Amino acid sequence: MAPAPWNSTFESVLRQSLPGLGKDKAPEADVPMEAYGLDSLALIGIISTLESKFGVSLAGQVAVPVHSLTAGQLWGILSAAIQPAWDQPRSSSASRTRNSNPWALA
Repeated sequence: MAPAPWNSTFESVLRQSLPGLGKDKAPEADVPMEAYGLDSLALIGIISTLESKFGVSLAGQVAVPVHSLTAGQLWGILSAAIQPAWDQPRSSSASRTRNSNPWALA
Protein backbone atom coordinates (compact mmCIF):
# COMPACT_ATOMS: atom_id res chain seq x y z
CA MET A 1 0.00 0.00 0.00
CA ALA A 2 1.41 3.39 -1.01
CA PRO A 3 1.72 6.16 1.56
CA ALA A 4 -1.16 8.62 1.69
CA PRO A 5 -0.78 11.62 -0.63
CA TRP A 6 -2.04 14.01 2.05
CA ASN A 7 -0.77 15.37 5.34
CA SER A 8 -1.67 14.27 8.86
CA THR A 9 -4.01 17.22 9.50
CA PHE A 10 -6.20 16.23 6.57
CA GLU A 11 -6.26 12.59 7.66
CA SER A 12 -7.08 13.62 11.23
CA VAL A 13 -10.12 15.57 10.02
CA LEU A 14 -11.31 12.54 8.05
CA ARG A 15 -10.80 10.23 11.02
CA GLN A 16 -12.85 12.49 13.29
CA SER A 17 -15.70 12.77 10.78
CA LEU A 18 -15.99 9.35 9.19
CA PRO A 19 -17.37 6.63 11.47
CA GLY A 20 -16.07 3.85 9.22
CA LEU A 21 -12.45 4.86 9.83
CA GLY A 22 -10.89 3.56 12.97
CA LYS A 23 -7.47 4.14 14.44
CA ASP A 24 -6.14 1.16 12.53
CA LYS A 25 -7.69 1.97 9.14
CA ALA A 26 -6.50 4.72 6.80
CA PRO A 27 -8.70 6.09 4.03
CA GLU A 28 -7.70 4.95 0.58
CA ALA A 29 -7.25 7.74 -1.95
CA ASP A 30 -9.47 6.16 -4.61
CA VAL A 31 -12.26 4.62 -2.53
CA PRO A 32 -15.49 6.63 -2.28
CA MET A 33 -15.70 8.02 1.24
CA GLU A 34 -19.30 6.84 1.37
CA ALA A 35 -17.77 3.45 2.19
CA TYR A 36 -16.44 5.03 5.41
CA GLY A 37 -19.78 6.56 6.37
CA LEU A 38 -19.70 9.87 4.47
CA ASP A 39 -23.07 11.51 3.97
CA SER A 40 -24.02 15.07 3.04
CA LEU A 41 -24.05 16.30 6.65
CA ALA A 42 -20.66 14.75 7.37
CA LEU A 43 -19.28 16.37 4.21
CA ILE A 44 -20.45 19.80 5.37
CA GLY A 45 -18.66 19.23 8.67
CA ILE A 46 -15.49 18.03 6.96
CA ILE A 47 -15.42 21.01 4.61
CA SER A 48 -16.04 23.46 7.44
CA THR A 49 -13.25 21.93 9.53
CA LEU A 50 -10.82 21.88 6.59
CA GLU A 51 -11.57 25.53 5.84
CA SER A 52 -10.83 26.46 9.45
CA LYS A 53 -7.68 24.38 9.80
CA PHE A 54 -6.14 25.38 6.46
CA GLY A 55 -7.43 28.97 6.24
CA VAL A 56 -9.06 28.57 2.84
CA SER A 57 -12.51 28.76 1.33
CA LEU A 58 -13.85 25.70 -0.44
CA ALA A 59 -17.18 27.32 -1.32
CA GLY A 60 -18.30 26.03 -4.69
CA GLN A 61 -15.20 23.85 -5.09
CA VAL A 62 -16.63 20.44 -4.18
CA ALA A 63 -18.70 19.54 -7.22
CA VAL A 64 -18.35 15.75 -6.95
CA PRO A 65 -21.48 13.91 -5.73
CA VAL A 66 -21.23 12.78 -2.10
CA HIS A 67 -21.69 9.10 -3.01
CA SER A 68 -18.61 9.08 -5.26
CA LEU A 69 -16.28 11.61 -3.59
CA THR A 70 -12.93 10.09 -2.65
CA ALA A 71 -10.36 11.28 -0.14
CA GLY A 72 -7.95 11.75 -3.04
CA GLN A 73 -10.38 14.04 -4.83
CA LEU A 74 -11.05 16.06 -1.69
CA TRP A 75 -7.32 16.39 -1.02
CA GLY A 76 -6.84 17.61 -4.61
CA ILE A 77 -9.54 20.25 -4.15
CA LEU A 78 -8.02 21.35 -0.85
CA SER A 79 -4.48 21.39 -2.27
CA ALA A 80 -5.60 23.61 -5.14
CA ALA A 81 -7.22 26.02 -2.67
CA ILE A 82 -4.05 26.14 -0.56
CA GLN A 83 -1.76 26.91 -3.49
CA PRO A 84 -1.54 30.61 -4.36
CA ALA A 85 -3.00 31.54 -7.71
CA TRP A 86 -0.39 32.20 -10.39
CA ASP A 87 -1.42 35.81 -10.72
CA GLN A 88 -1.57 36.67 -7.01
CA PRO A 89 1.13 39.02 -5.77
CA ARG A 90 3.67 37.45 -3.42
CA SER A 91 5.23 40.58 -1.96
CA SER A 92 4.19 44.09 -0.99
CA SER A 93 5.96 45.54 -4.04
CA ALA A 94 3.88 43.29 -6.29
CA SER A 95 0.66 44.53 -4.70
CA ARG A 96 1.00 47.80 -6.60
CA THR A 97 0.26 45.90 -9.82
CA ARG A 98 -2.62 43.86 -8.35
CA ASN A 99 -5.31 45.52 -10.47
CA SER A 100 -3.28 45.93 -13.63
CA ASN A 101 -3.60 43.62 -16.60
CA PRO A 102 -0.72 41.12 -16.48
CA TRP A 103 -0.77 40.85 -20.28
CA ALA A 104 -0.63 44.59 -21.04
CA LEU A 105 2.32 45.60 -23.13
CA ALA A 106 4.51 48.48 -21.96
